[in-house]
Amino acid sequence: MAAQRTSTEQLDAWRALYRADTLLYTHLDNTLRSVAKMTYFEHEVLRALDEAGGKLRMAPLAEKLMISRSGGTRLVTKLEDKDGWVVRTTSPADRRATWAELTPAGREALKTAQPVVDAVVATFFADHVPGEELRRASRILDRLADANPNDDGFDCGL
Repeated sequence: MAAQRTSTEQLDAWRALYRADTLLYTHLDNTLRSVAKMTYFEHEVLRALDEAGGKLRMAPLAEKLMISRSGGTRLVTKLEDKDGWVVRTTSPADRRATWAELTPAGREALKTAQPVVDAVVATFFADHVPGEELRRASRILDRLADANPNDDGFDCGL
């Protein structure tokens, strides 16, 4: 793939996306730290495990979080050691596979964090954009995510 020069319109859209994402992330992380005593990434681990029924293998968890396997391992270790929000388990059927499992304390922490996430997302994001525009933005952002694989083999042409 040959490198292409981006237009002013493309760069403006990218910068607006980056700015909005960075501001929302900062508000979420700071508020979660202050109120729920967890980081945004710790919340995302708990949320991913909860959405998966409380348990996920480590590799799919890292993939779902769009981080490296070693990054996923570090986060799970922190959540195990921090407050016992997560435990690692193995299956007798496949001892090679390690699972991250949400504990009752982790479910409580997630329940405490949810109103924080809801309030921050509403205050700094959703309250400023009408429903149809939010749906359009979701479709656009999903299209961008689907077009850009999360792997090391992606070549931007440089």
